[in-house]
Amino acid sequence: MEILPVTSQFNVGFSGEKAWNGPTWREAPVPAPTEAALAQRLERELRAAKGASELATAEVLVPAELLARASRQTLALAEGEPCGSRGAAVIVDVAGRRLAAFKIDPNTLTTHEIHLHLEHDATNWTSLLPQFLKNLTRGGTIIISPQFTIEKKKLFRSQAE
Repeated sequence: MEILPVTSQFNVGFSGEKAWNGPTWREAPVPAPTEAALAQRLERELRAAKGASELATAEVLVPAELLARASRQTLALAEGEPCGSRGAAVIVDVAGRRLAAFKIDPNTLTTHEIHLHLEHDATNWTSLLPQFLKNLTRGGTIIISPQFTIEKKKLFRSQAE
């Protein structure tokens, strides 16, 4: 077999410039999650974590507006970060026990952590029942309080600090 050099006669109609002036797949920005999408993701992660823990037999009740408010505050805390909300790792704990942890965008460098602390609701009617009646149920019902705390932990320091 003979190898022939490629001459300029084969470069007809082609130039060294980029034919597409738009962003390439590596340059295309990944959209930041919306409040509703983050609330759905929180719900999915809590369901998965509940199924993998000792809470699998228990029924966990979460107030309807809790996840929407938590996702709204998460996005607000992430506004000033270099990668925005895409650089966040969200850690959810219930009564001091870590229940779920996930990165909002696994392809983005984690620049900060958002810690979401949920508590049991002690003001509901089940708290008035004696413990032996609670133990008779199939695993009990855990009711999450509508109040929560959320805090941000930065994982870097800028030169200005």
